[in-house]
Amino acid sequence: MGLEYLIKDALSAGYDEKSEADVNIKVVGIGGGGCNSITRLSTQNLKAELIAVNTDKSHFSIVNASKKVLIGKKITNGRGAGGNMEIGEQAAQMAYNDIYKILDGGDIVFLLAGLGGGTGGGAGPVISEIARDAGALVVSMVTMPFKAEGKRRWEQAEMSLERFREHSHTVIVLDNNRLVSLAKNLPIKKAFAIMDYLIGDVITNLADAITIPSLMNIDFSDLEALMRNGGTSTILYGEGNYYTPQDAVMDTLNNPLMDIDYRGANGALIHITGGSEMSLQTVYRIAEGITSGIRDDAEVKIGARVDDRYTKKLKITTILTGVHTPYLQKREARYITEEIGGINDLISVVY
Repeated sequence: MGLEYLIKDALSAGYDEKSEADVNIKVVGIGGGGCNSITRLSTQNLKAELIAVNTDKSHFSIVNASKKVLIGKKITNGRGAGGNMEIGEQAAQMAYNDIYKILDGGDIVFLLAGLGGGTGGGAGPVISEIARDAGALVVSMVTMPFKAEGKRRWEQAEMSLERFREHSHTVIVLDNNRLVSLAKNLPIKKAFAIMDYLIGDVITNLADAITIPSLMNIDFSDLEALMRNGGTSTILYGEGNYYTPQDAVMDTLNNPLMDIDYRGANGALIHITGGSEMSLQTVYRIAEGITSGIRDDAEVKIGARVDDRYTKKLKITTILTGVHTPYLQKREARYITEEIGGINDLISVVY
């Protein structure tokens, strides 16, 4: 049989896409800020269990979550940690068994917390450790306080960030101060909704990459291997027209979610979604463009999926591991002063 007949037969044959076993995703909001995020995420139809954890019982009245867990009742009487991280830490430790039971069985646990306060900053790292004990891949998404909240709160946030980094596989840092410049004229509820949209988008993109059947598949073990052993990593997004894949590559590399140098990355997970006319050559050119600046011996995983909603356009989700960021080394806030434009400027990611 000539090659042209083989190609013809292959194109006319049908095939069945195999679905990977469902990945159990749990999203846990910790403290006032984290619980508020859970409430806003409840409107985004995430395929995840939403859990709220707090020391302030009264705050639960405005929280919409699948489960609500009050911790530290014996030491706070349900009135909150009062900004004291030690109380928040003690409250989470006392609730170890209850939290473990709730998180047990989760494949990926996303933790959401505002830093600088008592519950999010104190209980959060303990809950991160509990999630790891339960066998989950732990992705912590934490928010730095506003500069106007004072030096003491910022220093507490930095201390808590260090502890999150110790106990999480991945830490994504969002900066409220960038929200001020981006959404300065918006009502406060809408401004914070931007942050929570970003959180939901990160969760959705990671979940879709490993749970939706693909022509070139990325499974949970690929994601797990990269995040567990990748050191400092970053997540990149890009979109473009698949007739000019080089533009999609540039859009991806020019919109990092953190201030990093990805040129020395030692690993890459690249997932591309496009319409039915997306070619194998297009996939190859995009992967080649993204990986051209990283190490020659880097481990690369490529996934590609056809989605009719992306006719004539592409969406690229990339995780790069082994990158360099000075954020935690300097232990100070680093602000990008030039005007980048777009919501990606809100996020930094550290591992």
